[in-house]
Amino acid sequence: MQIAVIALMCCGSTGVVRCPVFRYRRRDLCCKDRQEVPVYLVERGAELAGIAHLLKSSAAGRGEFVVVSGPAGCGKSALLAASSDLARARDMRVLFVGRGAGFGGHTRVDVVGAVRGLVEEATGDSSARELGELAQQMLNLASSAPILLVVDDAHLVDRDSFTLLREVGCRVKDAPLSVLVSNPRNTTPWQNFKEPAPLLHRVRKRRISTGPLTRAGVTDLARLRLGVEPTATLVDELIAVAGGNPFLTQAILDDGAAARGADRNVPVFGSAFTHAVLSWLRVPACAQLVEVVQAMAVFGTSCSLERLSHTVDVEPKRLRDILDGLIASGVVSSQLVLHPRIQEVLLKSADYTTLFQLRSRAAEVLYDDGEPAEDIARQLLMNGSAPQPWAVSILREAAEHAALSNRYEDAIMLLRFASRWCADDGTRTEINAKLVDIGWWLEPSAVSRRLRSLLESARNGCLSSRWLARLARRLAWLGSADEADEVLGLSLASMNETSDNWIELAISDFWISHLFPGMTRATSRRGSEMPPEMFVGGYPWLSSARELPALLVAGKQDTVRLRAEEILQRCRPNPTNLEAVQVALFSLLAAERHGPDRSWLAGLASEPGDETSPPRWRSMLCVADGVVSLWRGELSDAVRSVERALGQLDIQHWGALMGLPRGVMLLAMTEQGRHREVADELLRPMPPSFARSPYGLVYLRARGRHHLATGGLQAALADFRSCGHILGSWGMELPGLVPWRLDVSQTLLLLGERDEARLLAEEHLDLFPATPSRTRGIALRLRAMASPLGRRAAGLREAVTELERSGDALELARTLGALAQTYQQTGELAYGRKTLGRAEKLARRLGCGWALREISAAAASSRTPSDLVSHHIESGRTPTPTPSLTSTSSSWGATYPDLSAAEGKVADLAAQGFTNREIADALYVTVSTVEQHLTHIYRKLNIRGRAQLAGLVGSM
Repeated sequence: MQIAVIALMCCGSTGVVRCPVFRYRRRDLCCKDRQEVPVYLVERGAELAGIAHLLKSSAAGRGEFVVVSGPAGCGKSALLAASSDLARARDMRVLFVGRGAGFGGHTRVDVVGAVRGLVEEATGDSSARELGELAQQMLNLASSAPILLVVDDAHLVDRDSFTLLREVGCRVKDAPLSVLVSNPRNTTPWQNFKEPAPLLHRVRKRRISTGPLTRAGVTDLARLRLGVEPTATLVDELIAVAGGNPFLTQAILDDGAAARGADRNVPVFGSAFTHAVLSWLRVPACAQLVEVVQAMAVFGTSCSLERLSHTVDVEPKRLRDILDGLIASGVVSSQLVLHPRIQEVLLKSADYTTLFQLRSRAAEVLYDDGEPAEDIARQLLMNGSAPQPWAVSILREAAEHAALSNRYEDAIMLLRFASRWCADDGTRTEINAKLVDIGWWLEPSAVSRRLRSLLESARNGCLSSRWLARLARRLAWLGSADEADEVLGLSLASMNETSDNWIELAISDFWISHLFPGMTRATSRRGSEMPPEMFVGGYPWLSSARELPALLVAGKQDTVRLRAEEILQRCRPNPTNLEAVQVALFSLLAAERHGPDRSWLAGLASEPGDETSPPRWRSMLCVADGVVSLWRGELSDAVRSVERALGQLDIQHWGALMGLPRGVMLLAMTEQGRHREVADELLRPMPPSFARSPYGLVYLRARGRHHLATGGLQAALADFRSCGHILGSWGMELPGLVPWRLDVSQTLLLLGERDEARLLAEEHLDLFPATPSRTRGIALRLRAMASPLGRRAAGLREAVTELERSGDALELARTLGALAQTYQQTGELAYGRKTLGRAEKLARRLGCGWALREISAAAASSRTPSDLVSHHIESGRTPTPTPSLTSTSSSWGATYPDLSAAEGKVADLAAQGFTNREIADALYVTVSTVEQHLTHIYRKLNIRGRAQLAGLVGSM
C-alpha cells in the first residue's frame, strides 16, 4: 500500500473532503485486474476530523475503541485506510487487518494472527498462548510507540479474533492504543453475529456512521475523478443508477475515465461497474443476499416485500433486514426497485438454474396475485418455458393487449411462444389465425402462404365464427372472391349470438361487397340487425362503412362524401379499421368529393419521419395521394407517390386492389409521354379476374388511355366501353376514377363521331350536375369540341373556369390548347396566340408530354372549310379569307407613294374586308393603331371609307 500524507480540505458548507493523493488497490477487481486506482474521500471531513482528534488522545495515552458502521459501498474501508495514513503521519504504528480483496475476499478476518505477528516482529517473543496474554503483550508494545489497530470488516472475524478484540477493548482506556473497526449498520445483512454487544458494552466506544453521498458530493466526486466540471445530466444519471453509493459511483466514473476519446460527461458502464456490482453482492457471510437481489432483478418494477417473501427462502425478519440495508446503501429505491443497469448486470451474471427457478416462481406469484397478463408473460418468455396449465391463455391475453397498444412485434412473439407450448390442436389453430391476422397488418409478405392452410382448417370446422369472418376478408383482399364468400357463409352458419362475432361478420360483409360489387352472394346477412349499442363503443365507423358500397351503386355522391369523411375523421392506424378506411378513401376518390388541399388525407398520415404505422396503411395513403397529384397535373409527384406505396407493400400483396396503384402509375406515365415504358408495363400480367373489382377498372381505363395516346383508337374504345358495360352491370358510377363516358367521347371525337361524343359528354353532365369538379370541366370541353365552331369558344371558356376552380392543371392546359385552336379558326388571332402561349407554358411546366403534343398539333393545323362556312353562316356574313402577313401587297406603296409601308399593309387588308380587330391581330398592333392608319389613308387618298378603298384595288 502506498503511504501518503492526507490533507483535509473542506469546501464551504458542503463538508466535502477530498483525498486526491490517497491510493490503494481496488479490491473490487480480481487478482489479474488489480491496479492502482485513486480513491477519493468525499463528504467525510467531519469523520476524518473526529478520528484525527481520537488519534491525538491515543498518542497521549487515552486509547479509544471506534466502530465505523454503514451500508455496503458507502466508504467504510476507504475511511479506515485514510485514518491509517493519518496515524502513520503522526508516527503511530499501524496494524491494518482485513480481507484485502474488497467485499468478496476471504471468508474470515484473522486478527489473532496479525497481532501475534506484530508482537513477534517487535519483541521476538512468541511465548504467548492465551488471548489475554497476547492482548497484554500488545499493550506493552504500545507503551513504547502508540499503536492503531485497524480491523476492516470486523463482522467477519473468527471467534478467537473476536475474543482478542474484546480483551484489547477492555484495556485501551489507559493505554496509547486505539482500535478502529468497520462493521455494517445493525440492520444490514452482513453480520455473523447479532451485534458485537459483548465487545462494546464493556468498553468505552465511539460510533461513526457513513451513508450515501448527497448530490453535492456526487458532483464533487465526478469533478475529481474525471478532471472536468460534470454536467447536471451526468450527475442525474449517476444518482439514478447508484443512488449516491460512493463505491458504485466511482466505478462508473472509473469506466468513464478509462474510455479513450469519449465524452467524459457521458456515463460509461463498463468492466469496473460490472465488477463493482458483483463484488458488492458476493459476500460469503450472507449468501441469501444474492438470492434476494436476483429475485428483485427478476421482478423489476413488480417487486414487493410480499412477493419476495413468496419467492426466496428467507425468513421474514431476515428479509426485512436485508431490504433495509439495500435501501440504506442507496442502490435500491424505497419501492424495492433496482436501476435497469444494475438489474442487467445481475441477470447476466446469474447461473441458468437459479434464474430459471426464480422466474418460474415469480410467474406463479404474479399469476396468483392477479397481475396483468403482460407482466406474467414477460417472466414466461424470459424463462423460455410455459408448462403451467394457465400459461397459454395468459400469453394469448398478453398478445391481445400488445396488439391493442400497437406493439405488434411483441404480440407476434407472444403468440408464437404460446403456439409452441399449446397442447390443444383447436387452440393452436386459433393462435395461428391470430398470427395471420396481425401478420397481415404488419408483415404482409409473411402470411399469404399461411392463409391457404387456414382455409383448409376453416373447411374442416376448426375455426370459430369470428376467425372465419376475418379469414373471409383476407381472402377477398387477395382476390379470391368465391372462396371469401364461401368462408363468410361458414362464419354465418356457425355464428353465435355475441356482438364481437356479428361485428366481424358485418366488417367482412361490407368489404366483400365493396371489392366485388357484381358478385351474387348466396348467404343472407344479419349484420343490418345489429342495434347501435353493439358497435358504437369500439367501432363507431361501422354503420357508415357498411353504407358506402350501396351509396356508390346508387350514385349518391354527396352522401358518399359525408359518410367517408366521418370514417376518416374517426379512424387511426389499427387492424380493425383498415378496410373501413380503404373503402372511405376509394369512395371519396371515385365520387370526386374531396378537398383539393388534401386536408382529408393529412389527418390519416403519420408524423414526418414516423414509420411506425404498418405498411398496408402507409401504402394506401401514398396511392390516394398519388391520385390527387394526378388530378392536379403533378405527374412526377403522382409517380413518386405510387413508387413509395409499392416500396411499402410489394405489388403482389395488393391482391384485388392491385389495379389502383398500377392504374394510377400508368395514367401518370401516359400523360408524361412515356409510352414505351407504359407498353412494357402492360406486358406484366394481371390476375385473370381483375375486372371483377372497381380497382381493376382503374387499370383497364389506364390501358385504354395508353391506346388512345398512341393512336390505337379502336382498342381504346373497346377498353372504355368495357368499363362502361361492367359499371352498368353493377349499377355503379365512379366518375372520379373511371369516367368512361368522357374517355369514349374523347375517342369518338378523334374518330369524327361528333354527335355521339357530344351526347356522352352531356350525359355525364346530366348525371353529375351540381358540384364543380375536374370531370365536369372535361365534359364541358368535350361537349364544346363536338359543337359547331361558332359556339365552341364560349363552351371552352366555361370549361376553363371549371378546371381552374377544381385545380386540374393538366386538363386546364389541354382545354386552353383547344381554345387557342378555336380562336385561330374563328380569326381571333391575338386571343389565339395569347391562349396558346399559356397552354404550352403550363403543359411544359407540368411535364405533360401527351397534352403538349396535342396542343402543338392543334396550333399547327389549319381550320377546315366546313368550320369556316358554318361559322360565317351563323354570324350572318360572307366567309372571308384568314388575314395573313404574306398576303399584304406592295402595290399600294408603288401606286400611292404618300402611304407609308405600314399604311400600305393596313390598306391592303382593309380592302379585302377584314375588320379592324382582325387587321390588328394579323399585324401585331393595337386596334387604335389600325384606326389611326385608316384615318391617314382616307385623307391621303381623298376617300371617305372602306367601300371606296376596295374600289381602288381594280385601278391599280
